[in-house]
Amino acid sequence: MKNFDELTRIWGDVALPVIALAPSSGTFAAVYQNAAADALCGGADLLDIMPAECRESLTDPEAAFVPDGLPLFLPLGDRVYSVVRFLWEDLRICMLNDVTVHYRENESTVNNALMANQAKSSFLSEMSHDIRTPMGAIIGMTEIALLQDGVPTRVLECLNKIKTASGHMMSLLNKVLDMSRIESGKIILQEEDADVADLLHEILTVVKPQADAGKLNFILNLGEVCCESLQADTVRLKQVCLNLLSNAIKFTPAGGTVELGLEITRLPSSGRVLFRITVRDTGIGMSEEFIHRVFVPFEREEKSTVNKIQGTGLGMAITKNLVDLMGGTITLSSRPGQGTCFQVGIPFLPGSDHLAACRTALDGKHILLYDDDAGRGERTVSILRSLGMQPDLATSSLEAVEYINDMAFSPEEYFAFLTVEKVSDVDILLFLPQIRQRMGSAFPIILLSENDWSQIEYVYTRAGADAFIPLPLFTTRLATGLFSFTDQFRERQQEEAEHAAHNFHGKRILLAEDNEINREIAVELLGMANLRIDTVVNGQEAVERYSRTAPDHYDLILMDIQMPVMNGLDAARAIRKLDFADSRDIPIVAMTANAFVEDIRNSMAAGMNAHIAKPLDMEQMYSTLEMFLGESR
Repeated sequence: MKNFDELTRIWGDVALPVIALAPSSGTFAAVYQNAAADALCGGADLLDIMPAECRESLTDPEAAFVPDGLPLFLPLGDRVYSVVRFLWEDLRICMLNDVTVHYRENESTVNNALMANQAKSSFLSEMSHDIRTPMGAIIGMTEIALLQDGVPTRVLECLNKIKTASGHMMSLLNKVLDMSRIESGKIILQEEDADVADLLHEILTVVKPQADAGKLNFILNLGEVCCESLQADTVRLKQVCLNLLSNAIKFTPAGGTVELGLEITRLPSSGRVLFRITVRDTGIGMSEEFIHRVFVPFEREEKSTVNKIQGTGLGMAITKNLVDLMGGTITLSSRPGQGTCFQVGIPFLPGSDHLAACRTALDGKHILLYDDDAGRGERTVSILRSLGMQPDLATSSLEAVEYINDMAFSPEEYFAFLTVEKVSDVDILLFLPQIRQRMGSAFPIILLSENDWSQIEYVYTRAGADAFIPLPLFTTRLATGLFSFTDQFRERQQEEAEHAAHNFHGKRILLAEDNEINREIAVELLGMANLRIDTVVNGQEAVERYSRTAPDHYDLILMDIQMPVMNGLDAARAIRKLDFADSRDIPIVAMTANAFVEDIRNSMAAGMNAHIAKPLDMEQMYSTLEMFLGESR
């Protein structure tokens, strides 16, 4: 180690404050500081007067002392310094450079940018509410019109198209607003049970047509899937996958290949599983220099092939932001002209198993599977056995007929016939009618296919198929598809149909809504469920009306959030504070265009029991009311 005299000779006359740290008892301690450092701290040890986080970063032996060249800003009094750090044998040398002027200028710029972003977010939030209000009227009135008896067929078609178009409009609005929140770092994850099969099939529905339009080969590699349900924010997770795949398709010339790999494996000793996707393409690739900037907002590589492709340069920055938010990692490798490979790994808690009822209903049932792909057939057989079923696998049409003939002489019978769309020895479209004729009109025939069911449904249903289950095959999809043909499912449907009548006869609610059209829609829809409704136009009137009534007069309060005089949150708080017998127990449900996760949390914090987003979804509204007004209460 350098001695004190040598350090003084080298650093003593330097105008900038300098300290030297040496290893000592598992940490690093200051062993020298020059005259400029003494002057800066009035003779005290410079290390001692530093903020704790700065001191720890300099003395921690486990920390990288020169972290990727990033500056460490050190505030001391009313000045700000940049710490230049380097190693000298076993010493850590720290030189302080006064950057106060530059720091203040940049701080002002950052603050101005934050203020501008806050103004933008505020504007978009207000725009959300203002657009949702008329959209709520369009969607609500359309729902009311669709419920009327005797609507002419042509009018019914127009109403359904209005419903579809308005739903699409709301989806676009949500994406625009959501993107703004991602950019400003204000995204809050909403984790719930996410079905992996649903997630994958929704992704494939979007990506496959894009790949076909670009004349690309799309390959799906499905690896181990140890868990088919995750505790995840499905919207964000799907967004990550689609961003990567859309980029791969966009930057891969016609004739190239885009490959999606998916696997879910258990993480030892953590109770979590690792969701891993790999997106690999044979596209134009990236330069080594650009790889280090690919996750920086608005960055696009400057070359002729890229400049011709539209884009904002935000996609990868948003993807990285979301992956970090979910606690995952994203890595990439790429070479110009040879393609790119992204790998994402995100840990999740396993979701709930909702297949208990399916397993009970399917247990012990015989099923015939026709598939001449040995590997796929065995995987399907394995899934069927995991559901407690007794499968027979036929690899040819002749073998399938033999199984059916043999079963005819057995006391058992087949529950259903399961077949893939394409086999080598027969045209399925010609074979299915023979199975239908032999087994009868009530016998379930189910098709397994990689195609979009909407494109082949007409042909295959006419040939005899009753249902469709998409490939690649997941246990959840297969179980629920087969369960739909059981007696237990039919009984459940009948119970739900009786339950769906939504008759709240004798129940009275108080509706606080300032918008006249929205109020009219709510009254109309609620009146269909035989509810008695009193209305007020702001939060203050809601509090006063509730205060003047006898205990238990109202069974529930529906409360808009943004209202004049007193908003819904303040009104809910005021009602909860009243010294009434039921003021703390009466259900208060937010019914509002404020639909973000943080809006829901604000509603709950104000004392509300549930949150219904506008435009109103009838099933959501009725099911929410059922929770508080149903017969079980």
